[in-house]
Amino acid sequence: MSTKDQMTSLFSGFLIGGLIGAIATLLLAPQSGEETRMQIRSKGIELKEKAEATYADLEKKFETTAADLRAQIDELSAKIDSVLAQGKGTLSQKATNLGEAISSDKEPVVIEETPAEA
Repeated sequence: MSTKDQMTSLFSGFLIGGLIGAIATLLLAPQSGEETRMQIRSKGIELKEKAEATYADLEKKFETTAADLRAQIDELSAKIDSVLAQGKGTLSQKATNLGEAISSDKEPVVIEETPAEA
């Protein structure tokens, strides 16, 4: 049996045990049905409020993360554009020098390459 199967079985056991315990508690509770319904209703409202708060927190974290990723993408895009412009300029210079050398039957002028910034 794999670890994933064991974890699934363990979680299922806890869930089923919790449900059985909750049902037994409701059936054996020393309070009236009306009190039990009120307790269930209040717990439901409490759980709903917790779920809404958790959702709001996750939504804020998602928006913050998305904004950070957008900023990083914009920064990388600007760097890529800069590197491409430098490469295009160097290529244009080399093509011009090669064209001049071919038309004048001279040796082409070699332009030293500078390493691209990371």
